[in-house]
Amino acid sequence: MALALPLVFVWPSSAQISAAPSAVNDFDAALGQLAFQIAGPLEKDKVKRVIVADLLDANGRSHPVGRFLADKLSSVLLREYPTLEIISFSHSQSILDESIARDDEQTLQETQKWAREHGAKVVITGSFSKAAEGIGISLAAIKTDSGQAYAQTGRLVPISEEINAIVSTAPIAPPKAGVARAGFGGVGLPVCVHCPIPKYSAKARAAKYQGTVVLEVEVTTEGTVANIVIIKGPGMGLEEKAIEAVKRWRFRPALGPDGHAVATIVPIKVSFSLY
Repeated sequence: MALALPLVFVWPSSAQISAAPSAVNDFDAALGQLAFQIAGPLEKDKVKRVIVADLLDANGRSHPVGRFLADKLSSVLLREYPTLEIISFSHSQSILDESIARDDEQTLQETQKWAREHGAKVVITGSFSKAAEGIGISLAAIKTDSGQAYAQTGRLVPISEEINAIVSTAPIAPPKAGVARAGFGGVGLPVCVHCPIPKYSAKARAAKYQGTVVLEVEVTTEGTVANIVIIKGPGMGLEEKAIEAVKRWRFRPALGPDGHAVATIVPIKVSFSLY
């Protein structure tokens, strides 16, 4: 039996987000730090043809602030890292059709396709959310062919006058249900420190049945699991066995943009296999 944590868990636990240093009190300087952290691994591997996609809000939706941040990040990378050959384009409109409902994996696949159509080998994707002391930003550099992550980073940046002007007419929506999504908007990833493997159901074992259960859970600030929702299940009692085990899991909670523990919504994939 195998356990896999999809999408936001493809990155190592070191992706926990730390609060911005007090010395960084300027928007441009903070954005420059993000550019440095994401561009360094790309320069090291001599990556060419990089494009920056619109940053999405905490609910995975397009927003004028996300397009503004992507445009500013593109400008910094163009100016400071010319060897990356940043592909420039207008961020004035959303690259996603907001009339179509899609999950995070579908959004990533669509963004990769869009980047490939622009001739990019790597796409920098990201998200943002409003924090008490600024804007939390998460970034990842993704290969457009395989979806492999080159690098990821995140931090809190001050709110600039331009962002204030944008949100005066287009407020930033808070996360749905008031709980942040792990790995989005400057929020880090919870780390499972006690993860007992689910047992097979008798019915599935007798039928030699295999399948995957996809759950969405809330990891609290205490590291416990709450509000488990079944997203996908093969039946044969495997969903119940997955939930039974995940209820006992314990995590080191994720850190928010300010460096404090926050509750997060986390997707968990549990694959049941007899081999």
